[in-house]
Amino acid sequence: MKKNIKVLHLISSLEQGGAERQLVELVKENKNHAICQLIPGGFYEEELNNNQTIIFNLNIKKNSFNIMFLYKLYKIIKNYKPDIINTWMYHSSLLEVFLRKITFKNDIPLVWGLRCSNMDTSEYSLALKMIIKGCKYFSNVPNIIINNSLAGLKFHESIGFKNNNIVIHNGIDIKKFSANNKLRIKLRNQLKIDNHAKVLLCVGRFDPMKDHDTLLLAFKRIKKNYKSIILILAGLGTENIKEQDGVIALGGYKDINHVYAASDIIVSSSAFGEGFSNAIAEGMASSLIPIATQVGDAEYIIGKIGKIVKPRNVKALCEAIKEILELDDAVFYNKRILSKKRITDKFSKSRMIKAYNEVYNQLLEE
Repeated sequence: MKKNIKVLHLISSLEQGGAERQLVELVKENKNHAICQLIPGGFYEEELNNNQTIIFNLNIKKNSFNIMFLYKLYKIIKNYKPDIINTWMYHSSLLEVFLRKITFKNDIPLVWGLRCSNMDTSEYSLALKMIIKGCKYFSNVPNIIINNSLAGLKFHESIGFKNNNIVIHNGIDIKKFSANNKLRIKLRNQLKIDNHAKVLLCVGRFDPMKDHDTLLLAFKRIKKNYKSIILILAGLGTENIKEQDGVIALGGYKDINHVYAASDIIVSSSAFGEGFSNAIAEGMASSLIPIATQVGDAEYIIGKIGKIVKPRNVKALCEAIKEILELDDAVFYNKRILSKKRITDKFSKSRMIKAYNEVYNQLLEE
């Protein structure tokens, strides 16, 4: 097994997101890895700079592109001399393939990292549809494609992605994401939440995929009979959601582990597209009881601990929330313990990092 493998990771940006979080965890444990981002100024840059991670920037502006960006990427690869290139998500994967086709340089093993499952592209731009089709066409180029979910692997195979598809589930930092009574009390005091109130939490950017509308409708109904419950929304853009009784919209929140600590139930209302939901797993690691729609690998992550409902079903989501709220205190507490145990046993950060390193070593041995 070769040590100190140089890996260059190519990603659109370092903004808050599940893929970005996983990349941060991976490079923090591999000091010889570097990152090249298409768009600079992301949320995780400070953390990575403190970790002394090398970060290259292509300085691409949103919705603009020219051939000079490919030349800049070519120079970065030439000077950094990585053993392996690992792209993250569609945009960076297609960009790197274009570079290979132009330069005829195919000697560096290439890993694609795909993070979603059943994308409903009707909710997004024509450009994204074309990028996904481009990735499908060139999917024989990478040496291996790593999906972060079983649902994602099945989806990409079903639409015609070729090559060797495998699954490496996300890994959660179970020390960072953990029950913490001091943080719980502190944040509840800041947000003026009663210590005895049950708090539901949804973590995710404001995006059609996340389907906040269904969650808000369900919460509005359930609030009529459970006056003290609170719903916290955390994620980029959620601060712009219309005010509603009992809803606290935080927007992008830096210390998200504090928000998990202040909550009791983690809710994922996604309508489509999720692969492996970090929010569900981080919430469970923080001893929250999970409720999620049957999208991506949610059911596999949750196991028998929480509730799974059909997507875009307000009534089903209401009933699931009600069932969890009405649990006996002892059962409620036990489920919180089991949530933590499941993530510790099956989805730890160390397990994820080991799996990636095994892939890298295998590629170089071949």
